[in-house]
Amino acid sequence: MQVKRPSVEGPDFVKLVREVEKKVKRLEDNKWDFKAVPEAFAAPDQAADVIAKELVHIHDGQMITRVGRLIMGGVGSHFNLMGPIRSDARLKVTNSHLLDAVNLQLGSDGLLDLPEYRRLETKPQAVDFYNYGLFYTPRDLVFWLLLHDSGCFPSTLEHMMRKFAEGYVVQNDMYAPARPSKDLKAPALMAGACLMMQFPSKVIEWMDKPLFGGLAPETIHVETLLTIKPSRISHPHLPLVAESKVEIGYQNYYLRRFAGVSPKDGLRGPNVSAESAGD
Repeated sequence: MQVKRPSVEGPDFVKLVREVEKKVKRLEDNKWDFKAVPEAFAAPDQAADVIAKELVHIHDGQMITRVGRLIMGGVGSHFNLMGPIRSDARLKVTNSHLLDAVNLQLGSDGLLDLPEYRRLETKPQAVDFYNYGLFYTPRDLVFWLLLHDSGCFPSTLEHMMRKFAEGYVVQNDMYAPARPSKDLKAPALMAGACLMMQFPSKVIEWMDKPLFGGLAPETIHVETLLTIKPSRISHPHLPLVAESKVEIGYQNYYLRRFAGVSPKDGLRGPNVSAESAGD
């Protein structure tokens, strides 16, 4: 999602916080009905999406360790990356050693194996994530979005509310391209640093599909599952493209790789009007 608010300091920031607090309270009092506070609705010209992602999921029977690298596209000067995660998860920025080791043993170039990724017209520029944060309630989430003039989409808020009710929290961080774009037909492509997430689970848990941000209706994936024992696990929306065995950190793993292109969540059907504050 594009972040639009210019930076403010001192008394101006205090004033801004008070104004946002009033909007959030009005939304909360009206049970998050955007018709009551239409200025909270996101501007229709915002566009930022996950274009591609490369992930390795390790499951040892008790814990899932997930290391991934995202390629984002955006029109604007700075953006935020937001998504629900398990409340007991550990999240940190890490290096690409795991992805590189798996690709090396497979003789793979990762995302570059896919023609859809090779057709991208520009090389992604590296970006750093900053201003990490966690939201524990819908109020926390909406306050941050309005403070940064990102606005809210009703469907996105509804999706996150379901996740809060399931016991998830929402992770958020920001990023900015060195060479931003203002052209929807030629968005800036950005490669984020690798992120590692780890949480206890006795079963495989795949990531949700990214929500549509107005730019790319599909996501290019390369996802690799490593398990201690052989498995026949399938991916919910990607085909199996490789099976093998690899050694990572003196431990042998059974490998299943899934790759392809999948539609994003939150897409609107044909002839369906754009989402508005009154929907």
